Amino acid sequence: MNVNMNQIPMLLVRLFAGFTMFFAGFEKAINQYWGGHTVGFSAKASLINGGGGILHGWFVSIAPSNWVSPLVYTGEILIGIAILIGLSVRLAVIFGVIENGLFWANAYMPLSTVTNTVVNGQIVATRSINTGVFGLGWSSGPLELNAALIMMYICLFIVGGTALKFSISGYLNKYDFVKKNKILQLLL
Repeated sequence: MNVNMNQIPMLLVRLFAGFTMFFAGFEKAINQYWGGHTVGFSAKASLINGGGGILHGWFVSIAPSNWVSPLVYTGEILIGIAILIGLSVRLAVIFGVIENGLFWANAYMPLSTVTNTVVNGQIVATRSINTGVFGLGWSSGPLELNAALIMMYICLFIVGGTALKFSISGYLNKYDFVKKNKILQLLL
C-alpha cells in the first residue's frame, strides 16, 4: 500500500480522536473510578453542579434520569469505534460534535453570581466572579480537550472517511456500488 506523507496527519488526528472517545466511554462503562468518583461513573453530579449557561436548567432536569449516564458512555464508545475503524466517520463526528459540545457547554460557568445569605438577621449579598481563563467564563479555558476534539471532528467531517488511509470507508469506496450511490458516499 502506497502511503502519501500528507495523509499521515489526518490519520493521527483520527486515531487520537477515536482512542480518546473510545477509552473515555469504556472507562465509564466498566465503572472505573473516573474523574475522582469513588462509586463509578454518574453524570448526575456533573449535570447539577456544572455550568451550562442557558442550558443549565435542562442539564439539571435530565440529571436524575437513568438513561443519561449510559447514553454518555455508549455514545463515546460508538463514536470512538467508528472513527478508529474509519466507518461512517462523517456521521460519527456529527454525534461527536453534539456530545463534546454538550460537555463543553456544561463546563461554561457564568461570569458572576450573587449569593444572598442571612448574617445576624440581615441579608448580605456576596458576589463571586468566575471569569475562567481569559475572562471567557470557561473554568478550564475555551481551548481544552472538548474544544480540540470538536475541531478534529470538523476536520474529519471535511475530509470524510473515504479519503482517509487505513479506513473501512476508504476500502469500500473502491467498489462501484459505493461510487454510484451518493448517499453511501456521504455516510461512509
